Amino acid sequence: MDDPTFHVPVMVDEVTSGLINDPEGVYVDVTIGGGGHGEAVLRALGESGHLIACDRDPAALNEAGRRLRPFGGQVSFLQCAFSSLAQSVAPHVRRHEAAGAAGILADLGVSSHQIDEASRGFSYHQDGPLDMRMDRSTGVPAVDLLQQIEQAALVKLIRDYGEERRAKQIAGAICRRRDEGLLSSTSDLREAVASTKPRMLNKSLARVFQALRIAINGELDELSQFVDSSAELLALGGRLVVIAYHSLEDRIVKTQMAPLVKGCVCPPRLPACVCGHEPTFKARSKALTATKAEIEANPRARSAKLRIYEKLI
Repeated sequence: MDDPTFHVPVMVDEVTSGLINDPEGVYVDVTIGGGGHGEAVLRALGESGHLIACDRDPAALNEAGRRLRPFGGQVSFLQCAFSSLAQSVAPHVRRHEAAGAAGILADLGVSSHQIDEASRGFSYHQDGPLDMRMDRSTGVPAVDLLQQIEQAALVKLIRDYGEERRAKQIAGAICRRRDEGLLSSTSDLREAVASTKPRMLNKSLARVFQALRIAINGELDELSQFVDSSAELLALGGRLVVIAYHSLEDRIVKTQMAPLVKGCVCPPRLPACVCGHEPTFKARSKALTATKAEIEANPRARSAKLRIYEKLI
């Protein structure tokens, strides 16, 4: 039986209206999660439309497979990181004899199910192993990283990836617990952060857990590669839709898409363009945010920013 609580997708109407411009095209959801957005996309497609559903988390693919089973051959599944579009996804697009993907969707961050499952180690609300890997068959769990990292490097990690001002104090507390042999679970990590007596404990915890998760999964490098690959994989008129949940993610998307939207690389002092570079994408709108009603129903939507780009040439 499908589990509707596996993950509640955000801004579903905005995603489908922004993503789909050819109901018979091939679409890619690189973070299929529980299949919420994927189901909405499939319902909006025509009979020849197809969705390639990707995720690096096998549990998410299994759940999406159950949820999307009624759509039969209109959906195919692929376990891969979203940085590997060119290697993993492009061949599947070509099998449909498409010039490129009609649309690519990325819903960044951690799914509700991953947070709620204590054994994954993503949540500071529950006790569990310090893992935090999206794909538990590969990579280094958080507990191993914390056992090996130098304190100065941990300060930088928490400051850069968590944007936490008290990174130095928190890193010191974490390393002290580690050196005492008291750092193996999410509760241990929570206690280390709490021992520094931050003014807003939950916010500091969220930042520290975010920083470790980003580092463990290489999320920002993954995202940077994904944006570049998407620009190549999209067909003329294809749409790129990205939902970000914190400023680090959103900044990468904006920064890498900005020159593609601008086109011209001439110095501002020149009265007219002489470089001949034309925009290859256009931004469909400014960043969209969830409505008040959606945020009340799904608090996770509060921090979501949706950006939509369309390929011009």
